Parts: sequence; C-alpha cells; structure tokens
Amino acid sequence: MAKNICITRINNLLEKSSIKKVKQEEIMNAIQTAMAEKRLSNIDEVNVDAIAKDVSEQIKGQKKKDKINAIKDEIIIRKSIEKVLTNFANKEKEGLISLLVGSNDIVPGAKDGVAQRQGSAMANLIGGANIALKKAGVYEMFKNMDIKVQRRVTNTIAELSAQKTVIEERAGLKPPITEKDPDIIKVAEVMENYSETVRQMLNERGANIPKIWGWVIKQSNDMFEARGAAKRLGLKLDDIVVDPNLKGTDINYNKNYTAWKNFAMQKLDGDRTFIKTDDIDSFMLNSYNSIVGNKTQVTQGIDSVYGGRNITKGAGNKRILHYKTANDWFDYHEKFGTGTLQEAFFAGLHTAGRNIGMIDKLGSTPTENFKKIHYAVNKRLVESQRSTESIKSFEPFVKFLYEVDGTSRTVDNFALAKYSSIIRNVGAFSKLGGAVISASADVVLYGSEMSSQGDTFLGSTADAMGSLARLSKSQDKKDIAEGLGFIVDGQIHDTAPARNQIGDNLSKNMSKIQRIYYELNLLTPWTNNLKQNAMLSMANYYAKQKNLKFNQLNKELQNLFTKYNIDSVKWDVIRKKAVVKADDGKEFINIAGLDTIPDIDMERIIGRSDLSKKELQVEKTNFKYSVSGMLLDRMIHAVIQPDARVRATMTQSFRKGTPMGEIMGFVGQFKSFPMALVNMVGGRDAALFKAGPNQDVGRGIRGMAATYTALLLFGYISMTLKDILKGRGPRDPKKKETILAALMQGGGLGIYGDVLFREQRDSSTVIAGLAGPSITTAADVILALNYGIRGEGGNAGKAAYRSVSQNIPFANLFYIKAAFDYLIGYQMMETMSPGSLKRVEQRMKREYNQEFLFTKPSTQFKGF
Repeated sequence: MAKNICITRINNLLEKSSIKKVKQEEIMNAIQTAMAEKRLSNIDEVNVDAIAKDVSEQIKGQKKKDKINAIKDEIIIRKSIEKVLTNFANKEKEGLISLLVGSNDIVPGAKDGVAQRQGSAMANLIGGANIALKKAGVYEMFKNMDIKVQRRVTNTIAELSAQKTVIEERAGLKPPITEKDPDIIKVAEVMENYSETVRQMLNERGANIPKIWGWVIKQSNDMFEARGAAKRLGLKLDDIVVDPNLKGTDINYNKNYTAWKNFAMQKLDGDRTFIKTDDIDSFMLNSYNSIVGNKTQVTQGIDSVYGGRNITKGAGNKRILHYKTANDWFDYHEKFGTGTLQEAFFAGLHTAGRNIGMIDKLGSTPTENFKKIHYAVNKRLVESQRSTESIKSFEPFVKFLYEVDGTSRTVDNFALAKYSSIIRNVGAFSKLGGAVISASADVVLYGSEMSSQGDTFLGSTADAMGSLARLSKSQDKKDIAEGLGFIVDGQIHDTAPARNQIGDNLSKNMSKIQRIYYELNLLTPWTNNLKQNAMLSMANYYAKQKNLKFNQLNKELQNLFTKYNIDSVKWDVIRKKAVVKADDGKEFINIAGLDTIPDIDMERIIGRSDLSKKELQVEKTNFKYSVSGMLLDRMIHAVIQPDARVRATMTQSFRKGTPMGEIMGFVGQFKSFPMALVNMVGGRDAALFKAGPNQDVGRGIRGMAATYTALLLFGYISMTLKDILKGRGPRDPKKKETILAALMQGGGLGIYGDVLFREQRDSSTVIAGLAGPSITTAADVILALNYGIRGEGGNAGKAAYRSVSQNIPFANLFYIKAAFDYLIGYQMMETMSPGSLKRVEQRMKREYNQEFLFTKPSTQFKGF
C-alpha cells in the first residue's frame, strides 16, 4: 500500500528533481495519488519531475478556484444582507429565515430560499435522468432490472468510465466493453454520462471532484443494514471477536462494526482509500459512525460533496471508500447499499440536488456564510439601535439551517430512533386506512391556491375534481409535467405519508410496507394525480398570459412572481422562450426552453456581461431551477405537503434518536397536514394583511373565508362518506358537535375523530389523543389497567380490546374496517362490555342526531 513506501527514497528522488518551489508534502501526496490511481506498484515507474510539475499546476488551479469561491461567497453574502435589510425592513428575523426556507411575505425573493432551490435541483436532476433513459429507449428496462442485470450494468459503467480515462491519457487506447447486450450498454451509458454531467455541475460551482466511475451510485449506504451488519452477513454476534482497543460500552455496536469492517476491507482498494491516513482503524470507525448516524446525507457546501478534495496543504478531503473492482463495489452495495441500483442512482441525484441548492443560495461554505449574514444584519441593526433579542441570538435559525443542510435527518441514538419509528409507523398503518377520504379537502385547497394566483376558485376546484375522474393523461402531458420537475411519489421519496407525519428514517423492509400501505389506502394515486394536474394547470395558466407584459398581469400573479424573484425581464424571457403546445393544442410553460436562451438574454437577466461560457451556463441552470422551483412549491400548496419551514418548526432542531427528538416525533404524528394548512395556506392569505395598504386586504379576508367555508363543507362530505362506510347515516348538520367534527375533518384532523370523540374517554385521554396516537394507545392501556384495579372487568376488557383492535396494521383500511366490525368487532365489543353497542347508538343520536342505515348493531350482536 502507498502508505508503506519508503519516505527516505521518495525524499531522495525529490531532492534530485528540478522542481524546487512546491512543498515536499504536497509532492509526496501527489505521487501516492498517482501510484494508486494508475495501479503502479514500483516507485521507479513514477516520473517525479512530471508529477511535481502536474502538482504545481493543480495547486495553482486549486488556489485560483478557492479565490473564485471566496469572491462568489462574498457576493452572495452581500446580496443576502441587502435583501434582508431592504426587503424585510423591520422584520429582519423573517428575512433571515426566508434565506433558508422561504417566507409568505409579499416582497421580492421571499420564497427564493435554499429549500426551494434544493427541491427544484433534486426534482430536475431526477426528472432529467428519466427523460434521458426514455430518449435512449431503455426506461422500462432500467425500472425493472433484476439483481443480475444490475451487476452487469455496474460492470459496464466501470468499463465505460475506464475507456474515457484511457482516451484522455493514452491517445485512444480503449479497453474493451465486455457486455454484449446493447440495451444494458445503453442503460450504463445513460447512468455514467448523467453521473458525469452532475459531477461537472458541482465542479462548476466550486467543488473539486475527480473522475470517479459511477460517482452518483457510489454514494449508496444504508444505515439500518450497516447497524445490523452481523445479521446481514449471516454471522452470529457471539462468534465475532472485537478489537480490545475499541472504545464504547455497546458491545453489539462494536461487533456489528467489526463485521462491517471485515467485509468492507476485503472489497476496498486500500491504496486509494487510505492514501491520506496512516490510521486505518480510525478512518473505518469514523466512516461506520457516519453511515449509522446518517451523517453522509449532511450537505454543508463544497467540502461535504461526495468525493470532493482540496489538494492544497492543510485542506481536508471528503472521506470516501474506493473499491478494487466494480464487482467488489456491487458486493458491498448488495449488502449495505440503499436498495436496488436504481434506488442508489436516484438517491445519489437527490443528495447532489440538495448540495447544488445549498451552494447556489449560500455559497461554497453555506453554514459559515449564513452566520456571517446573520452577524452583519445584527451589526447593522445595533448601529441603528434597532437590534432585538430575537435577532441577536443565532438559536432561532438553527432548526431551519438543520432542515436544509440535512442535520435534522441524522441519528443520535440508533436503537431509540429505530424502535420509535417502528411504533409510529405501526400506528400509521392502523389509523390511516381512511386517509384518502379525509383528503377530499384537497380539492378545496387546490381551488384556493389557484384562486390566490388570480384564477377562479370554483373553476379550479372543478378542475381538481375532474382530474380525479380522469386518472390517466396523455403521455405528452406527463412528459411536460416531468420536465417541470414533477416526480411520481415513491421514485425516490414518499410524499403521501409525509402529508400526515414528518418522515422517519426507514429500513428497506419498512419502506416497502409503507409504500404498499399507501397504495392500498389509495392516498398515493390520489396525491400523484392531483399534484400532476396542479403542476399542469399552473403551467397552462401561466402560458395563457404569454401575450401580457409583467405590468399587465393581474395583481395576484405579479405578487406570486415577485416572491420568487421573477421580474419583468425574466417574465419576458419565460413567455417568449418557454411556452410549448401539447398534443391537444393546449399551451404550457416548459422550462426545457430556457436551456437554449441566448447569452444576451441571460446577461440582461443577471445584469452582467463579463461572464464566461461556463458561468453563463450555470446561470441558465439557476434560472431554470428558479422557475421550476416556483411551480413545485406552489404544487405542494395546492396539494398540501409540509414544506421545509413546517418540517423545521415541527422538529425544532432535535435530531432523531434524542429524547426530545422522539417526543417531537410522537407529538407531531399526524399533525403535519394541519400544521401545513395553517402555515402555508393561512400564512399565504395572512401575508396580504401584513403587506398593508398596498395590497387588497379584503382579498385576503375573502380568500380565507372561501377556503375555510369550503373546508367545512368538504369536511362534512368526508365525514359522511366515512359514516356511510361504517353503515351509519349522515349526522345532523345543525348540531354544533357535527360542525366541530366537520371542521376537524376539513382542517386535516379527521383521523382524530375516532380517537377523540368516542365514548368512555375521560379528559386525560382526550389530552393524550391531542398529544399523539401512540400516546393515546398508551392511555388506553393505562385506562384498562385502572379499570381492572377498580374491579370494573367489563370496562377493563373493552379498553384493552380497543387498544389492540385499533392498532392492527392494515385492518383500518376503509374498505376492510366495516367488514371487520360486522364480522368480529361488534361481537367483541358486546362480549367485553355488554350494552356498549346500545350506548354507542344512544350517543350517536344524542350528539349528532344520527342512526345506523341498516339494522342497529345492538339488536343483532349480543356477544360471543
């Protein structure tokens, strides 16, 4: 290995070299790198003079890149400070938050933050890969690759990469491609070419990522598989011998680390992996801790980019595991990677997109740059005697920073995070069976969002209902939606469950179960269809305005564009270059047209004419991402999904696996929809009040009134559908209890109907229900024990039965629940507590003036 080469001999060779100015440590590092990358075993094969000269050029280039990055960072910092102080005067805290996760305020760039850019970059990278696969005619094959084909594709990717390296270094000597299947070669070509494109995109933004075959897919690590390495490898923990020097009291952790390390070391290319360290054990332990703690997903600028390196002295490199061959990598990936090769590919693009968004908006060192912005803003306020405690402290911004840099996804105590996640998801699988019925309010929010943009409320609501009736669209329109950044739920992350609870880190098996469940309860197809239609409706609505200049647009649309930094110059380019016709003649905004806008238009947009071709291309991409980001962001307002601001508010910067992090997870379960409703929809309308006399305050009032009145109506419809499925008639709409329940349904708290408004619940269990369904279950168990202690056997049995029956995964699916009740449930209730069915009927009549549609259960079921 390179670290064992005789240092004295290298120094002697360096002393004989003609190069005098470059520091010996840098030369020696470069020689080690050259030997590792070119597979040289004999130092005499290394031309020290040539390597030293090359290092000199690389160091000059790195220093130039560092200087450019520093200049770009300074520009970003100054512009951000000015944006906060000018656009958010007297509300600077909100301005600082907007830089990270956006704001509802009606000011220029209020929504143009890191989170919005990350979402757009991720969606466009993944959508672009899908489009490339479709153009090559291998999309279906890519989707359906089995494990054997995945391995063949991986080997072909490595061979294609080697060909390119040889072409560059040895004047066209091509090693052969051993794969014979032309479609497998095409898949590999698309994946490798796209991987290279994304790597170059990051390098153009200041990173220094060397050529690495399969750069995107090689970021794949599964924290759950690594933490359970012994089981994954079929080993018994008792048979694993742990290094006595390993610290820590968790012996199982150390044994799993040892199993993981022993397997990985067989596959790793040590010459390249450990080139900058003599302490292999520490390197591997740190790598393992990063994987198990999900720290590999943290994005903190160019130094955190996978494979990034800085060759100047004293600069660190991103820890990276290099493998001997493609087969060795695939062996590792099969055991400890993030699912299939396809999933690894999309996961790598997901991480790259988050990095791009972070760098574009906050520069090469985003955390440090944001701290500088905060410090400068506070300093200016102190100088003007306007500083307050809320702006002086950095603490209020940490939760938002953690959300965009990925720290909120890291794990502190793995076991606590894992089992808490399992409990929450079992709760979800047993309580969200009717979620799609509760989601009927989506059509109202869809209409409300389009109305806020100047379209009609009733027309847009009807459009949403119509889209549900036509479950398929033309391929042409699907392609347009994909080009705008729409990604089908489940391709890389699942938005359906995220609508009801802030997501946990899930194992492969739990992820599969989750996806199956949300397909069965119909929430995934419902959400996909509405979101795609919302994206197309907005793109069509904007295209209809193509003949209007910016100042001729309606006030609502001007406000919207302003919040996303789209001004008159940008709108002119969009309306002239980004409008396409679908196969039915309808016109849509399509951001693909922005790739080919003339340089002169780009120079007008950015107000500069001194940029290089590469810099102009980066700016074009940024412009495209900003337009796509607006559509994506408004899409999750139309079909509510918690945005980064809501997620940060709910996690409050507490990481998974910490006591407070898990408490927040349990308390916040199923509350992300109502939280999003209040913050995103309510915040949107409330912004009109805060904007003052320059805006139509009455429009804000009308918007809120229309939205919440319609939510009440659709809440009642949703509630009635649920009752009919249970064999019950409609509730009396004149009863205040009915109105309250309808408001809860329409406001996203529909799942609490069964939890909170049920007989035999005291005030403490109602409070527990508000705290979260898992806590409600615990309250049921405690209630059963309490009844048992008091000798009330019937009540104890009923409470115990309820705690079990209400937590059976999949039994709550809306088309199963009624059958379960009539076949088993009602009999069990009457057995446990005779007369309970009669009491239920009396309560229904008393509170809602409601009766069963058919035979009353109390007359039919007398217990087992």
